[in-house]
Amino acid sequence: MAPEFWWLKYRKKNLKPRYRLTTEMLIRKSLRETFKEYISCSSISGVRHLISPEEPIMARLCMFVMLCCLFSTVQYYLYHTWSSTLSNPLVVSGESFTYPIKDIDFPAVALCNTNRISRKALKKKASEMYPKLSKLHNNLTLNKLERILQLTGQLINFEKKPSNYFESKLIDEYDKVFGSETVDIMKALAPSCDEMLLRCLWGGKSVNCSSIFQVRRTMLGHCCAFNYVLEYGAADRPKGTIGTVKRQIVPGLMNGLRVIIDAMIDDYAYPLHQYRQGFDVLVFNSYHFADTTGGRVLQRTIQPSQAEYYLLSSIKQVAAAEVRKYPIKTRQCLFHRDLPQMYNNFYSYSSCITICRIQTVETLCKCTPYFLPSSSGLPTCTLKNLNCLHKYKGLWSESG
Repeated sequence: MAPEFWWLKYRKKNLKPRYRLTTEMLIRKSLRETFKEYISCSSISGVRHLISPEEPIMARLCMFVMLCCLFSTVQYYLYHTWSSTLSNPLVVSGESFTYPIKDIDFPAVALCNTNRISRKALKKKASEMYPKLSKLHNNLTLNKLERILQLTGQLINFEKKPSNYFESKLIDEYDKVFGSETVDIMKALAPSCDEMLLRCLWGGKSVNCSSIFQVRRTMLGHCCAFNYVLEYGAADRPKGTIGTVKRQIVPGLMNGLRVIIDAMIDDYAYPLHQYRQGFDVLVFNSYHFADTTGGRVLQRTIQPSQAEYYLLSSIKQVAAAEVRKYPIKTRQCLFHRDLPQMYNNFYSYSSCITICRIQTVETLCKCTPYFLPSSSGLPTCTLKNLNCLHKYKGLWSESG
């Protein structure tokens, strides 16, 4: 056998193909080495003892179980914190406690006489309606017609007073002729704002009361309303506004709204309160319907021969533009321009409650109370619907 030279062995060794590591093997090797280095240098108490050969196997096993419990607890609380943040990502923070008053809308104010039917207007309206209704009812007298008109006040508080056979029959004739004119009739019977409002001051200046007050419908019937700009043309959709919301430029009592009013006690024909006279003052948002049962109206009482002053404080809350990016389910609130097909860019909690209340009345009694925004689908409630309205009176009086 020929001798094998050393360089031949060297060449064979260099020419022998080496074993190549795959990418997966490289990653596992790197992770294994990194994990060992982390454990050996970790500052967490007990981690280095897991690979220490000096520690007994039971001690290392107990340490491993404790560390697993620790990391599981930390992971649970991190997940809980993350989930709660995602479910309620909105935060309310105070930007400034000195907000300029000129940037805050002055609220709407409605002055409602506790007497809902003027005796003078009652006699005038009865004399106008008598010739038309007397043709259908031979035994009709002017006094009996005035009695029927006085009973229409029950359409406000849904009180059901007993009536005799003659009145019941006359009510049926009255509804056939004037049932479709209930809103206009109740407006004509309401106490006159021109007679009740004696003097008005706004912004420190004396102004004509008729220029800042209008007759508008509220839950108490037709009242004298200031700064109430929302126009309701239909129950299911507010049309828009009838003016610009007024703002107080300079703070102070002398620069707000001041009114001298006459309760007209001698003109009472249908008071809502048996033992109380004066006015009910409603303070509410200018873009909301004055629904006293919806929880968004401040109601106060003014007695005759008294001076009442009210101090108002307001908080303006503005939502950032980023809030619109979140779905309604996440932010749990709606902007005014949400649901435009239903609310015509005037959504509010008050409008939602009002529409819900109207739909409830229409479902049960098949009519709409005259003081609520009129619906084009069903007729306005008349004295014929009073039994149904009185039956569910407690339901209408519940707050939203």
